[in-house]
Amino acid sequence: MSSFGLLRITIAVLIGSCSVIAQDLTGPTISTDGGNLKFVKAGNLVFEADSVSFVSASTGGPLTLPLQKGDPGLPGAAGPPGAAGPTGAAGPPGAAGVRGAAGPPGATGPAGSQGSNVPGLSSANSWNQCAWSALELPNDYGYLASCFINKKQNDTWLKITWDGNLRIACTFCCMRWYFTVDGDECSDPAPIDTIVFQQQALHIIRQTGFSGVCKMAGLRPLKAGPKRIQLKLMECRGFGGYFYDSYTGFNSASRIIVEEVPPPVGDVVPPVVTMTPPGYIYQPHLCQFFYYRLTQNQERNVGTIAYAYFTKQEDHTLLRVTWEGNLRKKGCNGNGCCTQWVLKIDGEDCTAFEKIMTSIYSNTDFDVFEPTTVSGICYEAGGVPIDARQHLITFEVANCDGSLISDAATGFLSTSRLIVEELPHASYVDLDNSSVPYSPHWSFCPIPQAQTEASAGTQGITCSMIKSADNSSLLLTFTGNMQLAGCQECCMRWYFTINGEECTDPTPIDAVIYSVHTEQMNMHRGSTLQGVCRGTAGGSLTRGVYTAALNVGRCAGFDTTYNTSTGFDSTSSVVIEELPASGSSVNIGNSFSPHWEHCSVSSLNSTAVNTSIMNCSFNKLQSNSSIRVTWNGNLAVENCTRCCMRWYVTINGVECMAPGPVDAAIKQDLTAARLSVPFELHRPASISGICSGIAPDRTFNSGEYTVGLVAGKCDGYSQTFDVLTGYNSVSRFIIEEIPSQVDAECSLYG
Repeated sequence: MSSFGLLRITIAVLIGSCSVIAQDLTGPTISTDGGNLKFVKAGNLVFEADSVSFVSASTGGPLTLPLQKGDPGLPGAAGPPGAAGPTGAAGPPGAAGVRGAAGPPGATGPAGSQGSNVPGLSSANSWNQCAWSALELPNDYGYLASCFINKKQNDTWLKITWDGNLRIACTFCCMRWYFTVDGDECSDPAPIDTIVFQQQALHIIRQTGFSGVCKMAGLRPLKAGPKRIQLKLMECRGFGGYFYDSYTGFNSASRIIVEEVPPPVGDVVPPVVTMTPPGYIYQPHLCQFFYYRLTQNQERNVGTIAYAYFTKQEDHTLLRVTWEGNLRKKGCNGNGCCTQWVLKIDGEDCTAFEKIMTSIYSNTDFDVFEPTTVSGICYEAGGVPIDARQHLITFEVANCDGSLISDAATGFLSTSRLIVEELPHASYVDLDNSSVPYSPHWSFCPIPQAQTEASAGTQGITCSMIKSADNSSLLLTFTGNMQLAGCQECCMRWYFTINGEECTDPTPIDAVIYSVHTEQMNMHRGSTLQGVCRGTAGGSLTRGVYTAALNVGRCAGFDTTYNTSTGFDSTSSVVIEELPASGSSVNIGNSFSPHWEHCSVSSLNSTAVNTSIMNCSFNKLQSNSSIRVTWNGNLAVENCTRCCMRWYVTINGVECMAPGPVDAAIKQDLTAARLSVPFELHRPASISGICSGIAPDRTFNSGEYTVGLVAGKCDGYSQTFDVLTGYNSVSRFIIEEIPSQVDAECSLYG
């Protein structure tokens, strides 16, 4: 190896083999000639190579020198990092690591949204949208479009929305678009509707949206189940009943959106207290609603006949609901068919105690309206306790199960009355102890479908109670169906016994059905039997346990027992009420004690017309009170084919007019029956109502009054017809002084 002193070298290329790698400015050029050169020492540069050619700087010729390995040179400085190499292939998965320790608790999350007020109603509640790309309806009246929803719960409401365009084309005109649910407009809280009104002849198509929530449609709460929502069109109120040129859903999408939503917070009902609270003092609270003639519902076979709203004051009380009026049912062209009338609360049947109903079964085309009472006591409707608030009471008509629709009618040519009374649970109070506040003591025994066909003896319809006092009386009431099968001339008698003995003090409690030439007739219809009992042949009814039973037997003067039926296809009931001694004082203030009278006549058998048939004296103690008058007995119209007669209550000879008449009518038309002989039917009837006076201003001062019963012609009839009142049985007045009703708590319109 030769040394040439210090060399200044410029590195030109460092890839593979270099031809010229260094050059001294004055010395030779070093070339590897394609060989390998290794830089081995820094400082004085030392190279290793397989062969090296030296070129003379002066001649340019080659210089060849023997190569010897020299001393190790000094280490060179570190070179710069090389470029990153390519990513290698993925290695195999490693073994699973050991599970780490649990981490610390996380921070508290944000509060969730408010849940539904209705148990079980999730945020994904029931809803539906029905949409039409081009509805294009030129209808001017009636149905436009429908949408359906399956409502999940009873206590929710429906929110209904319309979005689409509407127009009318007319001058000074108005049309109304509105929603119905199952055929009825929303009634609670308000209808869901909109109107379009214009004064000039314009043709403007307006994009319109209207929406609302609905709790009740028509007379019915919106219970769970499928619901049909319909958009309808009608004339605006006050525009003379005209239908104007209208159009719905022009050239764009229209939609109905129905959502099931929770009730507002204020609508949540707290649990109902069903036990009488300590310290409760009874005060009568009742309402009487009048329906004059019911012409618009006279021929209705299915649906609501009448309705009213009653404001219940206490959670723990029950409701006693009574309908008074005349009913009719024709046969189905000579085939037997049946109609039932039902009292409902908030659209539901009474479920505790029992459904409050009556029925009429008929196999003939006899057109006969007769007075009928439907009554019962209820503390649950639809399985829900009847709480303290306003309730809807309806009287409805429908077919009996399995029966054909046929001619039914309600309320012809007389006043129908709905009486709703708040009643505390039965309380065992010693009525002989005047220092103890009075509270009603009663027993109610409903028997559904209690049909018996025994022609003599007990009918299996009984009721028991514990009488609390020696000097009190028992008021017994049977409400249910009675029937005497077709016969040429026959009579049967229904009567009460107490512990197996017929009541004799003051008179028997009985009713008869007497019929002449009714061979073609097979009619079951509602009847009422009511009266007061203080004793039997065994003695006075002192305090103790008593059982009242309904019996049937022959009428006086008849030696034959005829076929009867009691309780057909309806709810029969017996009510026993313990009353303090009649004529006792009444306090309409903080406490109340019944003040009542009972007048009875055996076998009245009166043919009187336009004059008093029977009277009862009553000493009214208060000037701010009313009297409840009930007459029970037998009524009949005789010797006519097409006729009508009306019986009504009078006070001192003047018909009660405040708030309305207390009356009943019998109307019969036998022309379709084509009878060849006269027809007679004497049946038990009840005429009951509340009278606040004989003057329109309702003045009804305290004092002695004579309460009477009169028979006269019906409105629209020019003559009177033959009647027989009180045939072969006991007729009776029961009169009670009660507080006058508060009209604000008794409303026909809610």
